[in-house]
Amino acid sequence: MKKVLSLAAAGLLTVSAAQAGTLTVANSDIVLYGGVSASYDWQNTDHVVSNFDNDGNNDAFHVTTFAIGLMKKADANSPIGFNAAFASFEVPTLIASPKVINDKNLIAHGKTTDFKPWLAYVTIAPVEGLSIDAGLLWNKFGEAPLTILNRNYNRGILFTGHPVVYAGARATYNLGIAEVYAGYNQGGGLLQQNVKDAWEAGISFNLKDLIGIGGKVGLHTYDEAEGRNLYVLCTHVDFGFIESGIEVDYTTLDDAAKRHPSKNADDSAWGVALNINIDLLDAQIANVTFPIRIEYVDNGDSNDALGSGIYLTGKKGAWSFTVTPTWKPTKNTFARVEAAYISTDQKVFEEDDGTTKDNRLNLAFEAGFLF
Repeated sequence: MKKVLSLAAAGLLTVSAAQAGTLTVANSDIVLYGGVSASYDWQNTDHVVSNFDNDGNNDAFHVTTFAIGLMKKADANSPIGFNAAFASFEVPTLIASPKVINDKNLIAHGKTTDFKPWLAYVTIAPVEGLSIDAGLLWNKFGEAPLTILNRNYNRGILFTGHPVVYAGARATYNLGIAEVYAGYNQGGGLLQQNVKDAWEAGISFNLKDLIGIGGKVGLHTYDEAEGRNLYVLCTHVDFGFIESGIEVDYTTLDDAAKRHPSKNADDSAWGVALNINIDLLDAQIANVTFPIRIEYVDNGDSNDALGSGIYLTGKKGAWSFTVTPTWKPTKNTFARVEAAYISTDQKVFEEDDGTTKDNRLNLAFEAGFLF
């Protein structure tokens, strides 16, 4: 699972060679990969846009992930490769249930439960160190869309401010001590219904390679024309059986995306997430890990309840705490339970009787198999 997570951070839905199968087709070695997971979760509230008071269920069973893909890496002997994954999946988040994501069409590419390509691109590697991907891409920061590629079952607050998936092209160059990328896309992701043009760029490096100490650092920017301007800092340090990561997001809005002047709303928001993973498997104690995530978001102020509107948490602050004890009986299977809690300054959640609340608790169990 650890290998899968590292690949997910790079925007690739793949598994290690030890977990994937190799097919020989037309004299090419193609990797077959995928995963299946099922879950059961319970929530005390859902987001107010969910219609939870009329047709909401406090608990539900899910086929959280069914994904299958093929990949051929580009290399010196074969400078053109590809990666394509068909999937049907659900996106549970701290802010809202998967039902909200799909019923409200929050992802412009379509409903996540539709089995279709959710990652598909061709790679051209004309010279050593340079690669160009074109097709359906994922952003190169934050959590992945599929639960099986994340340490936590629920996506965090910061995830809901990311584009997640979009159609476009991206060039990446490996400088040895750092990797840089830049790209153009036309949206299609989370909260991107009106996005026609967007640009991205970033750099990642390991401080240990530069100054002898420290961990991995990533700096990213994602700029929507007449939309959001997102700036992201990611860090990761591995202390052996304890890993730590911090993500800091700062988002501003172009004039066309700002809320109506009558709302007197701020045009920016920021958030920070601390991720800690206690890995008893690495410590050779047990096949168990304990991922913990703590988040805080300031969604700006306004004279109504929505603030900047960048996040769905309402105005002012929101914080969350998530813990996900995970059992890994083999390298490609897992079973986990999760307790996730979010509290907001505004009452943006509702119970099944229509009572509005300022908090949401989600308890979940998920089991999965990766291949």
